[in-house]
Amino acid sequence: MNCKEIKYLITDYQDNNLDQAIKTLVEEHLNSCLSCKQIHQEFIHLIDTINQVKEDLPDNDLELSFNDMLAKEKLALKTSKSIVLKQKNKVIKSILQAAAVILIMISCYLFGNHKSNTSQINEIATLKQEKTEMQTIATLSLMENESASKRLQAVNYAKNFSQPNNEILRVLIAKMNKDRHTNVRLAAANALAKFAENTNVRQALIKTLETEENPNMQIELIQILVDIEEKRAIPTMKKLLQNRETPSYIKDQINSELKQII
Repeated sequence: MNCKEIKYLITDYQDNNLDQAIKTLVEEHLNSCLSCKQIHQEFIHLIDTINQVKEDLPDNDLELSFNDMLAKEKLALKTSKSIVLKQKNKVIKSILQAAAVILIMISCYLFGNHKSNTSQINEIATLKQEKTEMQTIATLSLMENESASKRLQAVNYAKNFSQPNNEILRVLIAKMNKDRHTNVRLAAANALAKFAENTNVRQALIKTLETEENPNMQIELIQILVDIEEKRAIPTMKKLLQNRETPSYIKDQINSELKQII
């Protein structure tokens, strides 16, 4: 049994899903191949990490006061936090395990000397693409989870994509507009700000501000639109200034921020 064959069997071996004959061959290879043995240990460590991280659930009744929210949002403009949560959902865990296997596959190719450098580069690029696709599936699945903390985790995952596909952006926009938990909506808006070079994202931010009634969301959206220097948001902000129902502190923020983009 060689390194290339091991990469396809290591997950089943770790889950004790192999018959005894194949299991013995895998063990013999791991005992004789230092590279594969090291990769196997890294795989075990990765899965243990996934299983051991604790879930930190936010209070479902959590509603931040304006002053607290404003202070925290100012801090959030400089720093971002991601909440790592325990994956109890077997489908998500399987996806993450598959991603771990892909990492092992990449390592196996790097250790092997059987193919040309060009071939290795092409195959590694393909494997990295498959890993990104699996991460996308995992993120989209978490965004539909009943747990607010898992949805918040998914939003933070999405924020780490360098080039999210249209489906990721579509779901982020939906979460910004309709999620039942304010913290998830705020996080989604903040995540979308990273992808503000996308015209659809900019339009979505403006459209949301036009109809938004939650003061905390209004503050976040105004700050984002000013930071990305979105001049098309100026008419919407001026309408808020003219609206008698707009809180005075929101108007004060608009008056202060508008000077930066007019």
